Amino acid sequence: MPSTFSEHVVREGTSTLKDWVKSQAILTTITLVGLLVGLKLIGIGHWILAAVAITLVDLLPVLGLSITMIPWAVYELAFQKDTRTGLWIFLLFVIIMVVKQVLEPFVRGASLGISPWEEIVSSVAGFALMGGNGLGLILGPCVYIVGKKVYRTMHPELAGRGTTGYFDRGFGQKAEPSRKEPEGVVIDITDDVEEVREEAP
Repeated sequence: MPSTFSEHVVREGTSTLKDWVKSQAILTTITLVGLLVGLKLIGIGHWILAAVAITLVDLLPVLGLSITMIPWAVYELAFQKDTRTGLWIFLLFVIIMVVKQVLEPFVRGASLGISPWEEIVSSVAGFALMGGNGLGLILGPCVYIVGKKVYRTMHPELAGRGTTGYFDRGFGQKAEPSRKEPEGVVIDITDDVEEVREEAP
């Protein structure tokens, strides 16, 4: 068992990295399947190769689908004069982006052990703190999750108690009401005192 703060950070950081890779694999699979189906229906030649290439570019930080699919749609519209193909490529891009944006907080939350709101807020915070750098969208949730896990590991006795249990509950989750232990047993002896008084001469 890790005993120092640095050992806790290394262990939880490694665990978080594995969980993040797992969530990224799920999202990448969703993107690839969407592209395979969409490009096949549009009638693109070499649609398998195109789907794989676009998916690989999507793995790169910041770039994403827009760096490939938007220029492709513009090329089809402006230079090939193929309005149908250009519009369908752009529509496919929009559909995949919407699906990913909706599913990403839930997929990452399920894999990393945080709620969708925590994933969204930590991503925005990381993006802002890094001056608008796209890497902040990845590092923000990772730093938050490592901190959360280290906190829960080093302070198990505080987990779930009032405000100190915040990291255990996450955003939007209410704390359980604290239970008050009985301070003692109160015995009513009023009747006994009255009987003693009546028996006394």
